[in-house]
Amino acid sequence: MLLVAAVAVFAVALVGCKSDSSTQAAAGEGAVSGVVSDVSTGAPLAGVTVQAQSGFAGSKSATTDGQGNYRVDFTIDSSALVTVTYSKNGFRDTTLITQIRSGNVTFLNVALNPKGGVVPPGGGTGLAQTIAFLGALPQTVSVYGVGGKETAVLKWEVRDSLGLPIDAGHAVALSFSSVNGPNGGEYISPPTLTTNAAGQAVTTLNAGTRAGVVQILASATVGGRTITSSPVQVVINGGFPVQSHFTLGAQQFNFPALGVMGKTLPISVLAGDIYSNPVSPGTAVYFRTSAGVIQPSVFTNGDGQGSVALISGNPAPLGGSAAAGFGDGYHYLAARTLGQNGTPVQDSILILWTGAGRIDSLTPGTFDIPNQGSQSFTFKVADGLGHPLSQGTTISVVATIPPPPTPNVAQNQVFVVFGNNGSIALPDMIFPGQGRTVFSFTLRDGSWAVTDATPVSVTITVVSPNNDGPLSYTIGGTVR
Repeated sequence: MLLVAAVAVFAVALVGCKSDSSTQAAAGEGAVSGVVSDVSTGAPLAGVTVQAQSGFAGSKSATTDGQGNYRVDFTIDSSALVTVTYSKNGFRDTTLITQIRSGNVTFLNVALNPKGGVVPPGGGTGLAQTIAFLGALPQTVSVYGVGGKETAVLKWEVRDSLGLPIDAGHAVALSFSSVNGPNGGEYISPPTLTTNAAGQAVTTLNAGTRAGVVQILASATVGGRTITSSPVQVVINGGFPVQSHFTLGAQQFNFPALGVMGKTLPISVLAGDIYSNPVSPGTAVYFRTSAGVIQPSVFTNGDGQGSVALISGNPAPLGGSAAAGFGDGYHYLAARTLGQNGTPVQDSILILWTGAGRIDSLTPGTFDIPNQGSQSFTFKVADGLGHPLSQGTTISVVATIPPPPTPNVAQNQVFVVFGNNGSIALPDMIFPGQGRTVFSFTLRDGSWAVTDATPVSVTITVVSPNNDGPLSYTIGGTVR
C-alpha cells in the first residue's frame, strides 16, 4: 500500500503515446506499457528495472528490452491505481502513478535523467505547465472515530513544459478540492499550498463519517490560465462491525433437506460500522451450526456482505441437535466477528429442515351435496414431523364429473372454492398452522335446475421441492 517512492526531480513522462509493446489486454487483465528513454539524447534505455505496485492488484516487475520497451500485466476485474518506479544505474529513479483498467493497456512513456540533472539554458525552470500526483500514504483510510488510520498524506509535483519540477522562482499556489465524495464530513487540510523549491506540495485528506471513494483535484492559476491535475481517488473504508448493524440471513428458512445429504443453502451476512457504513472490506466473519456442515468463514466485500453455504448432512436437527424449545427439525446457525477492541459481534437464525410431504386428514372423507348446497372440507399437507413444506410448493384442488351419456342431456356442474382459481403457492414458512399445514376448500352445486345425483371426484395435488414427484389424494361423492 506504500505508494510514495523516491521520485526523480528531473523526469519526463508522456501518457498515451504507444510503444512497440502489444496494444491489447485480455479480459480480467490490465497492463502498463511504454518506452523508457534518455531525456538528454532521446535514445531508448535497455535494462531499466520497472517495478509496478498496486494496493489491490499486488506487485509486478519487468525490465526494458533493447528498444526500451516494457510491459507489466496485472490481474484485475475493474480498475486500480498503480505506482510505477523506473530504476537504472547512472540515472535518477523516477516514480509515477497511473490508472489501469481491465481489458486495457495504459501507455506510459518515460524519459529518465542522468544523475547530475539537466538544467535549461540560463538556469532555473520554465512556467508551470502540468501537475503530477506523486502518491498517497496510505491509499485507503478508515472513517472517523473507529480506531483506524483516518488521514492520508497526498503529494503533488508541478512541472514545466520540459517535465522539470518548477523551481522556487516559478512557485505556484496549489488549491485542492474533493469531488464525488461520500459527503460524510471529509476534508482536505491545508486546502491551498505554495510549491517548494522542488516544485512539490504535500497536503492531507481527513476522513469523515461515511465510507466511499473521494476524487481529489489539484489546480493552480498560471499567467491567467488554470492548470488542473487528473482526478486522484482515495478510498475511505468503513470501520469495525457493531452489533446494531450486524445481520444474518438465509436464502430461505425452510430447508427441504431432512434425510438428504449434500443439499446446500446460501447463508448471507451484512456487517456495518457505527455510522451504518459497510465495514472495511476483508472483515472476517465466522460461522457455526448445530446441524449439518457450514463453510467456516467469509471475508466481507466492499458492501460489507459475504455468503457461505450450509450443507445438509449429519447431524440432522433431531434430538440433541435440535433447537431447544422448538423440537425436531429446527436448529440454530450463528455468525460471529470482532468489533472495536475485540468486542464480539454476533447473530443467529433459526432454520427448519423439512422432509418428504404427504396429504392426510381430509375431512369429511365423502360427500352428498344437495341441490343448491355446498360442503366445506379440511385437509393437511405437511412433512413427517408436521411442519410446512418449503417455498415453491403448490397445492391444487380439482373436482371432475363424468361426461354426459349423450350431448343433449343436461349435466350437473360443481365448483371448487380454493385459493386462486383452485391453487395456492406456499411462501417460506417454518411454523405450522392454518394456511401453512392446514387448509380448507368448499365444493358447491353449480346447476340448480338439475336435481339428479351426479358422481363427483375431488383430487388434491401437491407439487413440492420436498418430494421427487407430485402427491395426490382423491375422494368421491355426489352433487344433486
